[in-house]
Amino acid sequence: MSDRDYLLERMERYLRKRATADSAVLSENQPPGPSLTISRQCGAGLSRIERPLLEYLDSLESGPSPSWALFDQSLLGRLVDDQRLPRIAGPFLAERAKFPVTESLRERLSLPRTEWTLFNHSANAIRQVCQAGQALVVGRAGNFITADLGNTFHVRLIADKKSRIGFVLKRHRIDAKDAAEVVEETDKARARFVHRHAGGDIDDAVGYHLVLNTDHFADDVAVRVIADSMHEWAEARSSDLESPSAGRGPESPSRGNIIDADFENSRPQ
Repeated sequence: MSDRDYLLERMERYLRKRATADSAVLSENQPPGPSLTISRQCGAGLSRIERPLLEYLDSLESGPSPSWALFDQSLLGRLVDDQRLPRIAGPFLAERAKFPVTESLRERLSLPRTEWTLFNHSANAIRQVCQAGQALVVGRAGNFITADLGNTFHVRLIADKKSRIGFVLKRHRIDAKDAAEVVEETDKARARFVHRHAGGDIDDAVGYHLVLNTDHFADDVAVRVIADSMHEWAEARSSDLESPSAGRGPESPSRGNIIDADFENSRPQ
């Protein structure tokens, strides 16, 4: 099965499960499981770890028939075009954001549906799958769009530019000059997208729980670092919500814990 067919099959399974799930699963008494957003520099290696990451995330779930699914630009576009997510996601609550958000993003996400642009439809899909849990959203300013969702963990993948060019060169079988151009232009395009639609800086570490330098980790280790960090964070959050102090009302917005996982002594790829 090709990588694309694999991701499509997982998405379909995810949507079928959500369509038939008991509504009580998503109630306040039974909050959803965690979701994950991943932002990445071009060539930082996400494509190498997509499958093992989804499978490892499944293995960490304690509920019945776990079914994590990945949603990238193409798959989100299919959801929007096919109107697979007709419900409107919950309103964006900036006061609950895990890091500061811009006024422009608040305005974009508060537009009435009659004024929605393609970005708003995509943002609605992102928020809806993340609110349901077990969704891995790649790019599309996902960390900004879901900054207020308490169940969503944000990751940024980075790597040295030389190694990223080498990865793109091998993957697309192009020469070094073309690979360098792909890396440069893709990074700029992603930064422009985030700035235009979210008013944010894609490279600002404050917008992520975890910043991972993939140059210093084998792929299997990177998978565990991402998934285990998210799992521990979700477990700690669940414990906090169940503690007696959780009934005092909403806490002040948190800036999140930024972990720079760039360790010199980690095993290189």
